[in-house]
Amino acid sequence: MKCDLLLRGGEVIDPSQRLRGVRDVAVSGDRIAAVGERLDEVEAKRTIDARGLFVVPGLIDLHVHVYPHSPYGLEPDPLCAAGGVTTMLDAGTAGSYNFAPFRRETIDRARTEVLALVNLSCIGLIAANLGELLDRRYADVKGTVRMIREHPDVAVGVKIRAGTHIIGEGADGWANFRDAVRAARESGTWLMVHIGESPMTIPEMLEHLAPGDCITHCFKGGSTRITDDTGRVFDEVRAAAQRGVVFDVGHGSGSFHWEVVEAAAAQDFWPTTISTDLHTACIGGPVFDMPTTMSKYLMLGLPLDRVIEMSTTRPAAILKRDNELGTLRVGTRADIAVLERREGRFKFTDSYGGHRIGRELLSAAVTVRRGEVVPGGSGLRARHLAD
Repeated sequence: MKCDLLLRGGEVIDPSQRLRGVRDVAVSGDRIAAVGERLDEVEAKRTIDARGLFVVPGLIDLHVHVYPHSPYGLEPDPLCAAGGVTTMLDAGTAGSYNFAPFRRETIDRARTEVLALVNLSCIGLIAANLGELLDRRYADVKGTVRMIREHPDVAVGVKIRAGTHIIGEGADGWANFRDAVRAARESGTWLMVHIGESPMTIPEMLEHLAPGDCITHCFKGGSTRITDDTGRVFDEVRAAAQRGVVFDVGHGSGSFHWEVVEAAAAQDFWPTTISTDLHTACIGGPVFDMPTTMSKYLMLGLPLDRVIEMSTTRPAAILKRDNELGTLRVGTRADIAVLERREGRFKFTDSYGGHRIGRELLSAAVTVRRGEVVPGGSGLRARHLAD
């Protein structure tokens, strides 16, 4: 059998197939052609020595900001190479007034697959520091629904940042929140809620959320948390998770607190998905990239298989693309991350300046997007061991 790319001898971890073991992975065109213990009969145009490395489905980051006309926006393609992320979800950086140019200028030009949520605010995060929904006139249910209907291949849901300084207090805050719920329902998609210091509690929010809706920044500190004042996870939070509401990490520069994370972990409450909330204020720390965020969960005691699942299989299902993404099944799209695990003592920082020491650090050694090795990232993609 001839193929374009052969990943030789890596430890394959694919939660979608409950597969873990040393395997070769062959790629033809943009498809996974074969996965086997020894593909000795394969003739490859290019071979990558993956011995001692993990070969996993391309990572899916369910929370980034890559609209460049926002003060938060990063370029998507460098994030792909640096972090092993082959699909990313822009979390509402653009609204109905600027979603079309966002698609034209960024989404359609990126080699990385970029999907997006549409912000309830018609201006998105262009003037985020001023509070994009403090003026109720910016809440655009009809425009949000229209954008999703006009761009169904990339616009997959609705976003609201539900902090008091963004949506207002009292009746105005609730009106904006209900408008976001209505936009999700009328568009037939789902809602991602950014929790800040909100005008309503999380249990009150959850009364309005349906299976598939998402609370992001779920381990933030402050007044609006998934835990009560004693550190106990709210019963309503557990019940919502059991009925299918997604609890997403969304680390970011202000939304990940060790005390909340550790309290939840001690009560066996873990996130549905791991994501970064990468933007201009956190890419230089404390977030850095997706593998670093994943490493924090290894430090907290989650097995590697579950960390990979939270970063591949689960977000693929949330995006309703698990027939193509988050898997290494033969015939699916060849999006692959090759991860290196380094051992030592590594300082991990939360969003509030707190530190913890972990003994494992994941990094992206090679990223394959649609069957092509992505330029950039680690030099390990060129490794050819003499033995």
